[in-house]
Amino acid sequence: MLLNLVIANLKIIFRDRVSLFWALAFPVMFMGVFALFNLDRPPQVDLAVVEEAPGPLGQTLRQALDRMELFETKDESSETAALRKLRNGDYDVVLVLGSDGGTARAYYNLANVQLNEMALSALERFFDEFNLQAAGVQPTVRLEQQAVSGRDIGYMDFLVPGILGMGLMQYAIIGMATVLVGYRAKRILRRIQTTPLPVSRFVLAQVTAFLVLSLLQTAVILGVGRLVGADLPGTFYWAFPLALLGNFVFLNMGIVVASFTSTEPAAAGMGNAIGLPLMFLSGVFFPTDQLPPFLAKVVSYLPLAPLLEALRAVLLHGEPVLEAWRDILLVGAWAVASLALAVRAFRLE
Repeated sequence: MLLNLVIANLKIIFRDRVSLFWALAFPVMFMGVFALFNLDRPPQVDLAVVEEAPGPLGQTLRQALDRMELFETKDESSETAALRKLRNGDYDVVLVLGSDGGTARAYYNLANVQLNEMALSALERFFDEFNLQAAGVQPTVRLEQQAVSGRDIGYMDFLVPGILGMGLMQYAIIGMATVLVGYRAKRILRRIQTTPLPVSRFVLAQVTAFLVLSLLQTAVILGVGRLVGADLPGTFYWAFPLALLGNFVFLNMGIVVASFTSTEPAAAGMGNAIGLPLMFLSGVFFPTDQLPPFLAKVVSYLPLAPLLEALRAVLLHGEPVLEAWRDILLVGAWAVASLALAVRAFRLE
């Protein structure tokens, strides 16, 4: 009986084109949009170089600047023209080499705060090293650099597990909430109560159908992630049980949302009110360590953040799943708590 109900619910889900869009196409579109931007490319500073009195020293400085990957250097003959282009946003920094050969002036746009810090710091180091070399001074302490091979994680590698968690959460909360509210509005749940079929079994079949769909979501999102360039060398198969665990939490949250709303638009609105803050704060798009420390600590105890940590541990770093036991335990605790809350909050009318 339960299997037949699950199959029936799956058929209903797959016939609903809008639901399938939100479950599968929407997360894939997110990945596609981010894949269009080369977010792994290191930043470059457009640097204009003006020599007030061209000579051998200026030429040497110019050649040394050309070897720095940070700067995209161009020559300008006029300081006035270069500053006008700086104000218009054509350049990030204008470097004027003084006619006396002993001064250099750097002009920068106040609007580019982060880029300015990086560019000015690099120029200061450049001139310090250039002056030492020009004076023939040998450094007292020489830094020896030794590279250690490690996992080079690009932005798409980081993003795909985040999109997976986001897709699971959004569709589970909103999908389950709107389905149950729709059933309640049509008095389907009340009618089932008059049949030999327990309402609990009917809801369990609905939950199971969503869990099955989450496996398809996981396969599609990870598969498309590989196609758009994500390198996921880890234990691929562990993503599926982790997705089931996380999805179970979010389905319970959907049941709770359905219990506090009376219409499908209201259920979708409340689901978004829960899901959107989690999506933007839990590390879907950017690491949570960029948040204020207190907020990052709070977010780490919410259900999406530990799920993403566990997914990235197995997918990006290839760690055994038990290495992420703290995150899994936290998601498991959310599963138990959300189930208890869903059972208590569930209502037929």
